[in-house]
Amino acid sequence: MSLVPIILGVGLGCGLLLAFVGLRRMFNKSLSEEERKRGFWPMNSGFALACLSMYLMARLVEPSAG
Repeated sequence: MSLVPIILGVGLGCGLLLAFVGLRRMFNKSLSEEERKRGFWPMNSGFALACLSMYLMARLVEPSAG
């Protein structure tokens, strides 16, 4: 059993969770404008991590024949 698909799946999940946290922060009206703008960093890095993980899944993980 290879650990590569598991690691890439965890990376995808962490990326989406990070993006969700950033989006929640950006749309939270109770925060100041400056604090809401800080939500772009986790959102963008989360989306980048998720995209990288999906790209590597398509390139590295071989489909199981069975």
